[in-house]
Amino acid sequence: MMKISQLLQEVREGQRPMVLIASLPANDPRMVEACLDGGADVIKVHLNLQHRASGNKIGNLNEERSALLQILEMAKDVPCGIVPADSPEKVKAEELDELSSMGFDFISLYLRDAPLGVLPPSEKLERMLALSSEDPLELMQSLDALNMQVLEASIMSKETYGQPLTYRDIGFYRHMRQNTQLPIVVPSQHFFGPSALSDLSHIGVEAVMLGTVVAGTTPESWQ
Repeated sequence: MMKISQLLQEVREGQRPMVLIASLPANDPRMVEACLDGGADVIKVHLNLQHRASGNKIGNLNEERSALLQILEMAKDVPCGIVPADSPEKVKAEELDELSSMGFDFISLYLRDAPLGVLPPSEKLERMLALSSEDPLELMQSLDALNMQVLEASIMSKETYGQPLTYRDIGFYRHMRQNTQLPIVVPSQHFFGPSALSDLSHIGVEAVMLGTVVAGTTPESWQ
């Protein structure tokens, strides 16, 4: 199975179009089926948190294990990532080791939620770490030297979720592109449709990540 970093490198080298990541508001195999039928290149799921955009409460590994194993079996060669928790205190090394052995390709965390000395080696689980709206954009200038493989541009304030994507937003993403060599994933915190993809590709974004703001909260809305 190709790793997410390899997919994004192929985008950078012009070997394939932008990567489409589906970030699901629930660990629902029916949603995964809809995403795969719709052409998702990568699936991302969650644990141990209240999903901000949808309001869904997502349980711990014991509660979600059966659904996660079913999702991994359905995905086959499509890389799957997981957000293990929503705070550094909840990120447990033993859970991450099990997630790696289950077959997850990468973990996804805000930089502020990724504790040192706890994450597995990136050879086992790649790291997609996110800048938040609380982080200064200057922070990205230091990230190339860190052991992370993908940068998520989760920089929009939660109070603005669902607003249309604007040229101001594109300017922020372009600023990020100019200050890091890491592959950049733009999540759908602000609403955009297919027509925005050419603009995002033009400024050097390697992937978009669709979530609840764009795709809703039901299997039918993800089709």
